[in-house]
Order: sequence, then structure tokens, then C-alpha cells
Amino acid sequence: MPNKALTILIADEQHLQRLYIEKMLNRLGYHRIVPVQTFEEVQLLTAIPAQPFDVMIINAGLVTLTCGPQPQVHHVLVYDHLDLNPDTPAGATPQVLVRLPGAPDNVNLEHFMDIIDPPAATAGLRVLPWLRELSRSHVAGV
Repeated sequence: MPNKALTILIADEQHLQRLYIEKMLNRLGYHRIVPVQTFEEVQLLTAIPAQPFDVMIINAGLVTLTCGPQPQVHHVLVYDHLDLNPDTPAGATPQVLVRLPGAPDNVNLEHFMDIIDPPAATAGLRVLPWLRELSRSHVAGV
């Protein structure tokens, strides 16, 4: 069961991309989402030390303006990131920093949120689709 208290900041210049990511997060059970369009909005919202965001999902185009992750964000997902080599100063690194070469899809977003907000142990183990398919093909071949 997702932690409904997590606050998530989505930053992208394109309205449809923000909406797409927000809808994927809603399907995963997350609803405390703040979508923003500009670097200035990211700066304003992350400047409040009393209310840090749990997660920031941001387009790499806006990250180049920020010169590194914001200190008031615990976990960061950067997408449309072509240079996957980390160049962030050691002291400014969030707990989880994930970089994707393209926009996140359902699978990427679900796996990212599972790292931050792991499913309860009582829910059982979730089998990855490729592993499930591999086990089916092995049983069929026996």
C-alpha cells in the first residue's frame, strides 16, 4: 500500500508531460502531487526548509538550470538525461538519485517509487514480468 503522505514535485515545461506523469502516479496510489512548469517555481517550492518534498521528478532541461539537486528534496528522478555520469557535488546528493535517458513510463515510475516507498512485506513478493515469462517458458519446455 503506497504511503499517501509522500509529497511529490513534478517539474517539466510541457503541460502534457506533467499531466502524464501525474496520472501514472495517481494510478500507483500517490495523490499529494505538485506539478510546476518553470525553474523559478522549483526554486520557490524547494526553498521552504520546513516542508521538504519527498520526491522530485524533473526534466533534465530544468536540472541544468538548478546546478544540482535541491537540498529540500529527499529523492530525485531526472528524465530526458543524456549524460548519465553523475557530476553532482558530494554534499548535495539526495538519498536516491535516478537518471533516465527518456521520459518515465509506467514501469520506470513504479520501480522508482518501489525504491522510495517499498511495498509492505505482507503483500508478498512481486515477480518481474520478464522473470514470470522466463519461468513459464522453462516449465513449458520440461
